[in-house]
Amino acid sequence: MCTSCTRRAFLTTGLATAFIGLEAHPTWAKGRVACAIGTESRTSDRDDLLSKSNDRAFDNALVVELERILRIIPVNPGFKYVKDDNAFATDTTIVTGTTGTVLIGLKLVNELLKPDQGGVAVACVLAHECSHIFQFFSVNQYYERLEASTQRLRELHADLLAGFYMGKRMGAAAGAMRSVEKAMMDFGDYNNADPKDHGTPGQRSAALDKGYVFAMNGLKFDDAAIEGEKYVRVL
Repeated sequence: MCTSCTRRAFLTTGLATAFIGLEAHPTWAKGRVACAIGTESRTSDRDDLLSKSNDRAFDNALVVELERILRIIPVNPGFKYVKDDNAFATDTTIVTGTTGTVLIGLKLVNELLKPDQGGVAVACVLAHECSHIFQFFSVNQYYERLEASTQRLRELHADLLAGFYMGKRMGAAAGAMRSVEKAMMDFGDYNNADPKDHGTPGQRSAALDKGYVFAMNGLKFDDAAIEGEKYVRVL
């Protein structure tokens, strides 16, 4: 399916209550926060949270993709937009009836959608953030277990689980997966002493690829999470 996940294919139907539900907390930055790119957040107040992007077709398409993700990754977060060039996950619940929140940076999305295969990169970023929600609330306490001097282990584990989703989502569409890996490699860094370090470009690509292979080999999500923890510790 991924070969059709271009900008046009990404812009299709449906609207979710996870975007428009009642907001329960005044801020989201008080809880644990993880992000797609290892840069400082410039968004920290509820006033910056948006339920719509001003592009109804994109909003509808995003909901469709999120519904697919939540069929693979066992989480139930709320979703909001932020005017940022990053994407975030927090264990703070903003939308009533959900658990945790994914915050989608509109500037980041606009950049990712520029290439022809940009839709798959957006899908991967969404899966990455949902994977952080999984880490926060998993009975296996992955977020705590992957604690280190930097964010690298947590981020690579989220990359791997996003790769698993992409494998389930796309099947054997290797060309589209290469587009995803290129986008995620661009998020990598060589700041291995920085507490915000997310991993090198090669490590991020390798984690994605490993998750993709796990999916192609028929692993279940929970097993991929367990094996993925082992993998990123030696990556």
